Amino acid sequence: MNYFFSQLVADKKIKRQIKLLQTIYDADYPITLDEIAEDFGTSKRTLFRDMKDLEHILPEDNIVELNTISGYTINHIHLIDDLIIQVSEQSPLFTIVNNIYEEIYLTIDEWADDLFLSTSTLYRYLGYLKKLLKEFKLELTLTPVAIVGEEVNIRHFYFHFFYNTNDIASMNRPSKEDQAIFQASYSFVVEKTNRDVITQHRSSLYWIMLTKKRLEQGHNLVLDEDLKTLVKQMPTYEIMPQMGKFYFPNIEEKYVTEDEIMYASLLTLDNYVYEEDSAYETENLLDSENKKIINQFLDTAFTALGKELPQKETLSLFMLYLRNLYFLSKLTPLFQKNSFEVNKLIKHRHPTLYKEWLKILNTAKIKKQFSLEYIEDVAVNMTMFTYFSQYGKPDKKKHVLFTFDGKKAFLNYLRILVNSYVNQNIEVTFLVNQHITNEIVRSLGVDIVIYNYREDSESLDCVKYKTERMPTEHDWEKINRLIFDEK
Repeated sequence: MNYFFSQLVADKKIKRQIKLLQTIYDADYPITLDEIAEDFGTSKRTLFRDMKDLEHILPEDNIVELNTISGYTINHIHLIDDLIIQVSEQSPLFTIVNNIYEEIYLTIDEWADDLFLSTSTLYRYLGYLKKLLKEFKLELTLTPVAIVGEEVNIRHFYFHFFYNTNDIASMNRPSKEDQAIFQASYSFVVEKTNRDVITQHRSSLYWIMLTKKRLEQGHNLVLDEDLKTLVKQMPTYEIMPQMGKFYFPNIEEKYVTEDEIMYASLLTLDNYVYEEDSAYETENLLDSENKKIINQFLDTAFTALGKELPQKETLSLFMLYLRNLYFLSKLTPLFQKNSFEVNKLIKHRHPTLYKEWLKILNTAKIKKQFSLEYIEDVAVNMTMFTYFSQYGKPDKKKHVLFTFDGKKAFLNYLRILVNSYVNQNIEVTFLVNQHITNEIVRSLGVDIVIYNYREDSESLDCVKYKTERMPTEHDWEKINRLIFDEK
């Protein structure tokens, strides 16, 4: 289950329904309620009522199948994360958080009446929300119920809230207007800088949606003067003022401040896709002092790891990641964080390398110099980049298009997993800058499209397969079967 949302599910019944759904999904055979009841320590009658509730919550397309003799199964054409989020959204906290986003502020008593809860139960539920908000350096007020804190942290919380819905929520998803804003601003930067900018477009869409909403509500942020001085040294600073008309259409001019334009520009660093051919950027985007700090840190770190420094084009990935982290941390250290699932995955698969990076970072001067607050998360990214630097030279032999969604080093890591799990007699194309269309499929000669997010803007004239957000063993087996059967 998506860990971010699990923290917003306070109701025990909903938690049990989610666990029930996951158990049926994970079973390699039709599983009975008797078997589940024994494992849960719950009565069969209670689970039967849960199943009836789930039938009303989930889409009406035979997701859960029942054979009265053998038991329950779930159709695996659906993603379990998507199904769980649909159930999770029945939690009162989802309603409260969404309403606060829309600036609908109610008192405890008003919320209790609306949600048909006792005030004591509601207070208990809000305790879960307070705990989650604390992780985002925010607080919850109760008179009325509202989220308070620095604007940059409020935006960060809501970005994760909507981005982590995995495109299931029926509201607060990027619109066609948001897509047009992204395309216009992206094309403008490419034209003015005369270089192919690689950025994660889906993440960008959520930032655009969120920033636009907050400005429409009159919530401006104010950047630190030291950060503004740094931004003014960036090569793209000269074109920033011109970006306002692309990035903030229909926003009142008084809200399109220099700070907001700088903020929008800095967000591109959070959506950065790390390509090996971008080594030259380190020369322009790092001042001499910070470049020296990063170089010294990497020299010392790879010596401690007992490894040679990667080649220049690969070493630039580490340098650019640390440079981006330095800038973004000036906004808020929250940009250092990964998702819980990414951290868990990398710690589990690469425990030795992760622990070495954790030890290095905890004793390195860069920890203080770059204000690294979330060391575990940074160590996970350094682990993924190191793994990529060692195994990121695939021999392309055939062709499948992968359009994965992921933050920071996770895209690099997924590339390695593709090379590890997928039949090697293929040519692999990764595409992250745009929506997949038949025109792209035809121009690239693609036979199969693999993706890990909701992409239904156009029906593709080729084989396609949707993996879990975190591709599972089952997904890799399925992909290999598709490739093997594809003629």
